[in-house]
Amino acid sequence: MATWALAQNGGRNVSLQAIMTECARLAAGAGAGALASVAKRRGSLPMSATAKMLITASGARIGTVGGGCLEAEITERALEVIERREPAASEHTLNAELAGDYGLTCGGTALMFIEPVVIDPRLAAIYSECVGTLARGERAMLATALDWTNGPAKALLTSGGSLVGSADPHLRAAVDTAIADGESQRFEDGVFAERVAGAPRLVVFGAGHVGARVAEAAAFAGWRVTVVDDRPDFADAARLPFAERAVVCDFHDLPATLGFDSETFVVVATRGHQHDALIVEQLAAHRLRYLGMLGSRRKVALTWRLLTGAGVAQSDLDAIHAPVGLSIGADTPEEIAVSIVAEMIAVRRAGSRRRGGIEAESAHPLR
Repeated sequence: MATWALAQNGGRNVSLQAIMTECARLAAGAGAGALASVAKRRGSLPMSATAKMLITASGARIGTVGGGCLEAEITERALEVIERREPAASEHTLNAELAGDYGLTCGGTALMFIEPVVIDPRLAAIYSECVGTLARGERAMLATALDWTNGPAKALLTSGGSLVGSADPHLRAAVDTAIADGESQRFEDGVFAERVAGAPRLVVFGAGHVGARVAEAAAFAGWRVTVVDDRPDFADAARLPFAERAVVCDFHDLPATLGFDSETFVVVATRGHQHDALIVEQLAAHRLRYLGMLGSRRKVALTWRLLTGAGVAQSDLDAIHAPVGLSIGADTPEEIAVSIVAEMIAVRRAGSRRRGGIEAESAHPLR
């Protein structure tokens, strides 16, 4: 669901949070619309597997599900959904002729789930909770049924276990199945279940050349970034306009306000390995989503010996991405940042545990 984070709308970036905010506004009394979501996808298509587009009764569109003729078809179907006030599942094919317009070598088929956005306090509450979930960087599961005979059949299971919306057991079963199977979205038995996830958090330790470039690249890729350094001149918000926060602290005692949890990504790229070791020692047992440390294989091995002697479990060290980043021969701070963010994307999307290969000793003084 994190691929919803950026959707194009006439050249403008539109976040999922913006789409859900508009849905909440419409459902609270501002009007009617239809929300189109990619439920399944086959072949080569010009949209994300989790793309969304909101179509208002006037025909205005927010977000995208591909553009061109394909999007025109989906918009037409969405206007029918608005009129009927009933969800619909419709299949749309990008044939060879249309694929040529996109410069693709083949076409594909998208199954779209299109639901009406009508004035209803229950829907307004669900969409508002989605907005809050995204703003807080949390996760939730959303389920919507095709059958709205008895009113909007939609429910949101929050990260805290609360259910907002319909208590239909069919919806809850669909959510539970998707969670059990580890699926970000599922369309089966007339129910579309999907994960709603806020932008992931990244904490970068070290605001030097490499750390700053990692933070910048990660922010561009959709992370909410906090940069931490023990030097006020480096952890300066004016120097790091792409970061959500810039924090100055002593590496010997990391503050709880940094908020580490099982969904947090961390990259350790300070100016010296003695600082790296201090940070890794405090974080190794946290079971973070991703923990990476910059350094050559030789220096990683030396740091690991130091940490093992300090009582850090080998199993915790084995879970760390070090050397950090995908092995692409990166040398400059910008290239290193690309390799690190690419590895984080692999973990974010597929749970990959691939190890990196940033070997260049010349990179270390730049951190």
